Amino acid sequence: MDGVKPKNLLEKMTICIVSYLEKKTGVCQVKNDVKAPAERAAILMWEQKHSLLMPEDLKNFFMTSNGFHLTWSVKMENSTIPVGAMQLNSVGQMLRLENGSGEGTHVQPSLWDLDMDNEISGRKAPSFVDSRIFELDPCDGNGKVCLVFNEVQQDFMTEIWYLDRSLRWHYICDSFLAYFRLMLMHLGLPHWQLAFTDIGLPPLSKQWFNMYAPIRLEVDIEGMIDPAQPTEVPTASPLDPNKIFKGKSDRKKITNPQSSAGALSQSAAAAAKRKFPVTSARSANSTGKQTSSNNPQMPMKSSR
Repeated sequence: MDGVKPKNLLEKMTICIVSYLEKKTGVCQVKNDVKAPAERAAILMWEQKHSLLMPEDLKNFFMTSNGFHLTWSVKMENSTIPVGAMQLNSVGQMLRLENGSGEGTHVQPSLWDLDMDNEISGRKAPSFVDSRIFELDPCDGNGKVCLVFNEVQQDFMTEIWYLDRSLRWHYICDSFLAYFRLMLMHLGLPHWQLAFTDIGLPPLSKQWFNMYAPIRLEVDIEGMIDPAQPTEVPTASPLDPNKIFKGKSDRKKITNPQSSAGALSQSAAAAAKRKFPVTSARSANSTGKQTSSNNPQMPMKSSR
């Protein structure tokens, strides 16, 4: 990787997410705060301080970019709304969550009392007492994405978990690289980590998903489907971003097609109300015309 600029290398790592977002309707102010690579000495100091070996995928990321911060907004009418945010702590900011004490009383409980569930989705849940937990993504205070080291047979296994504000754990994926890809695929939309929990996405987040990542929303919903429970198939969003983000001048142009369409619908309704002459045997007899089936003077063929 020598001789390659960090910005160009980061664009390859992020699969050109910046240029992809800039082509989306209504998206503006796409800002990618390019970080310099971390020094190898800083990573070694982190490993020595915590007596742990940093996962290779996370170590390679820090050797490319010491942290990550990308934001983007949406312009609606005359206002700009911040929507997407992707953030990863640097080596120095990846601090350990303070471990709790196993001792407590009925008056003052400890973090040990929160370790009620030993397994979540068939996996060993992180323990506030036994596990070594480090903050990877602060999630703007809505929760924490954590790198968890669980000791398994005198060795440590790393996983990525989400800690909500009620101090409940939710499993996301098994490696940092998988989490980084999930973050890119979800475009950093608000509260996207909740799609991997039993809490689910809030209504406002679903609206943003329907506009900018509808396929990803369907994939997340299918991943949460319980085969024993019948569920409804998600429908496509009726919102059209091209119409939502049109200016006032564009809206005036749409009035003429609507008026012509209205005139056509009125003419069609008037044509449906018209009464056309009824052509039946009874009406033909009343006008003096006789049909072949009702004429008594028609000669009958002999059967002989």
